[in-house]
Amino acid sequence: MKSAAVLFGLACVVLAPGAFGKTDTVKKTVMVNKTVAVKKAPPVKKTMAAKKTTHAPAPSSPKSAQAKKVQPAPVSAPAKPDNANDERELIRMPSPARLAMRAEMRDRMAALDGVLQRMRDGQVVEAGQIAQIRLGVALWGNHSRLPKAAQPEQYMPQEMQNLALDGYKAASDFATVALTGDQHTATAMLSQLTGSCAQCHQAYRIR
Repeated sequence: MKSAAVLFGLACVVLAPGAFGKTDTVKKTVMVNKTVAVKKAPPVKKTMAAKKTTHAPAPSSPKSAQAKKVQPAPVSAPAKPDNANDERELIRMPSPARLAMRAEMRDRMAALDGVLQRMRDGQVVEAGQIAQIRLGVALWGNHSRLPKAAQPEQYMPQEMQNLALDGYKAASDFATVALTGDQHTATAMLSQLTGSCAQCHQAYRIR
């Protein structure tokens, strides 16, 4: 009995928990997740400017240089003056009178242009005013205010003076009608303003 009790006690000791020491298994799992954001810079494209290659002109050969030379034009006979074939009668007058007459012609042309523009725009009365003041008979004889040598009428033949006076009268007649506002009749009379001027220039010249 004693031996059986001894064996039972030894078995209990052997099978008792922790008989051979405590074994604690501690599993420690440390997970460290580190996320590092890496910013990727966009790739930089380098564009290399294409170099323009300029080719130097090839040296011209003596033969090509001779071919490029421009031959001078042959000398021709001197040209005739523009008025060589002008059959109009030349009215000779000194320079002061010629300059005074040309100045008057330029002013009359400007006034005539003003009349035509007003008629185009339907401003008939205004056209009549221009004709009366700058083209009419009231202007006849204005050259008498100039020095004697600058008065062109004294060098003009009678027929030329008659044509000039007809032009002044035609302007006055047009002005009389236009000032009434009668556009239809005034338009029909426009040709009279230019007719005498054209006849005079076709028959005479002063240079």
